Amino acid sequence: MANTAETGMPWRVTDRALVLTPEVGSVRLAWRAFGPMVAYEVHGVPGRREGWRPNGSTRISVATTTGFVHRGLGAYDATWSYRVLAVTSDGEHLMTPVAVTTTTTSVTVTGRPIAVVGAFDGSGLDLAISSSGFVHYRTTFPSDVDFRYGFDSPERRWSYVQPGPEDAWAGRRSHRFRLRFDLDELPDGDVDLALWLVDRHPTRAGSASIAVNCLPLETLLFDETIGETHQSLVVPGSGAGPAYFEMPVPRDLLRLGENTVDIAKDHGSWIAYDAIGVFGRG
Repeated sequence: MANTAETGMPWRVTDRALVLTPEVGSVRLAWRAFGPMVAYEVHGVPGRREGWRPNGSTRISVATTTGFVHRGLGAYDATWSYRVLAVTSDGEHLMTPVAVTTTTTSVTVTGRPIAVVGAFDGSGLDLAISSSGFVHYRTTFPSDVDFRYGFDSPERRWSYVQPGPEDAWAGRRSHRFRLRFDLDELPDGDVDLALWLVDRHPTRAGSASIAVNCLPLETLLFDETIGETHQSLVVPGSGAGPAYFEMPVPRDLLRLGENTVDIAKDHGSWIAYDAIGVFGRG
């Protein structure tokens, strides 16, 4: 799609306001359809800026639906201003009003580490087979990952890539990763689980089920509307890019002694880890 912001045509600001949902390291954008058209351009600039006009340097991505997730914004709170552009089938140039939001600071910054695997540095290079590649997964982890915090080393015992049932190179089956950690005493309140990805399949990353001590916690959805440049890329290292997932773990799910966190990749294709960890509050 050509950059519509560079056409020089007059733009009309629509009444279709953007709905922004800030998260850790990302912002979800949603808007009402402008009318019959092929795609939308998503534009953004750092900071709180009113009245700015999009140009070639502000385009973040192209979306074919009425939603987009701007990811990779980091662990600390960040403020961004957004606009969405489109040209209708009638040739009308439309632009949303400016919308501004601030992302959420990560629990990896505010929390107290209880059990952490990886560095939360955006690389995943300190995890197993990150250098040798995903093709070695089946021989290195024939029974998937079972990691005991405080005893096992991430570079040997936690795979950077977790396959899904759509991956032929991993046997076309579901794969469960388990993190084990001990608690000498129960926390005063809830704790938080952080799961950061450096990459995921660009179109079929699917979902994973999270359980704590075999009790369901949450289902993570990895598929997003992605830009036009990602459509043909299908292997780890060339996917849809980073994603941050953080969620509370109720105190009632924890117990003295050994605790487990299970990530069951039971739908879709692979995800690639940056790090995973449990963090206390306060």
